[in-house]
Amino acid sequence: MSEPLVAPREESEWTVGWRIVLGCALGAGAGIVLLFFTFNMFVLPMARELGVTRGEISSIQALIVTGALGAVVIGRAVDRFGFKPVYLTCALIVIVGQIVSVSFGTTLTHMAISVAILGFFGVGTTGVVTTRPVNAHFRRYRGRALGLVATGVSVFAVIAPLILAPIVEQYGWRGGFLALAGFTALVGIPAVMFIVPTSASRAHTAVAMGGGSGDWSFLKTRDFILMAASLIAMGAATAGFVGQLSPIVQEEGFSAATGALAVSVFAAGQFVGRLLGGWLLDTFRPQIVALVFTVIPGSGFLLLLLTDQLLWAAILAAAMIGLQQGIEVDLFAYFVARRFPIAQYGTVYGALHGFGWIGNAIGIVGVGWLHDAIGSYGLAQGLAMAALTLGAILVWAVRLPPLAPELEDARVF
Repeated sequence: MSEPLVAPREESEWTVGWRIVLGCALGAGAGIVLLFFTFNMFVLPMARELGVTRGEISSIQALIVTGALGAVVIGRAVDRFGFKPVYLTCALIVIVGQIVSVSFGTTLTHMAISVAILGFFGVGTTGVVTTRPVNAHFRRYRGRALGLVATGVSVFAVIAPLILAPIVEQYGWRGGFLALAGFTALVGIPAVMFIVPTSASRAHTAVAMGGGSGDWSFLKTRDFILMAASLIAMGAATAGFVGQLSPIVQEEGFSAATGALAVSVFAAGQFVGRLLGGWLLDTFRPQIVALVFTVIPGSGFLLLLLTDQLLWAAILAAAMIGLQQGIEVDLFAYFVARRFPIAQYGTVYGALHGFGWIGNAIGIVGVGWLHDAIGSYGLAQGLAMAALTLGAILVWAVRLPPLAPELEDARVF
């Protein structure tokens, strides 16, 4: 277990830290996650041009799951080589990959290979990498900083579709892919290069090179196993509902417009969860925060299960589920930074992220399969509540080392 953290002077955290937070928020927001959030805009034009079905195009998106493998490899790399070299290398690979897709993508196979490669290397532009300098720098306000970085993704997820829509309409999916490459080239790379202090990356490399980031014994530790099992349970509970939230709401007896509203409310809840969750992690015991934010979406599933044709219940449930999705990045990044040495952060968090994809895959496949088998989402909602309960119990059992006394005293309880 890592040593208790010694906090720097509170005022010094934000003196330099705001640049780390801003640069990482822009870097994460303009990274590969944009392809994940906007891929639905490319389905129809890509299907028409390549002469394939929507289902075949949608199956390509699932290949971004290669990020599970990439998270392990790239998480290890960021510990060894530092934040900036890894982010910038992966960002360049993503840009080149998107340009190659535009230039040579003429068949379904070409696009499948392209998305798989983008998923593997694109994880280097996600929270697996961008949360590392934040956790290395912040102590007292670590939760707030992680929350602010995570909101960068939410902001870009709102802005990008508005910019992409006219581009895709005029130039098709190829124009959209080039626009995504432009986001990374013109926003992500400059933000990491010029906003994040050079000292941040240098310090991390120095720590990592002396810190034994190649030690994989953490995989056998009780707390890593608990966190991995908890993340798998949470992913299995919520991931499938994210992709089918609109159909679930419509099955409750509402219109497609209400289903779209529920998706928007879910996104709003996700944004609030990211911002509020970070503040709560700095104010309360993290296990309590984890418990509350796991119980809340469970209550949302209960609302959907027990109510029928109640608009307020459907909308409130969507917001409650969004809250959990929002805090998930903050929560596990925080727990890893508290429990394991920063020199191993990328390796540990990358491995944890990989395990999380197991839960996501179970949820994505399971929800649809159960609906097809029994004709409703009821059983899936009941199992989701049970999985979230299990996740809450597991994360509650994680043992975190104490903070410095002055930081522990600042907690409410």
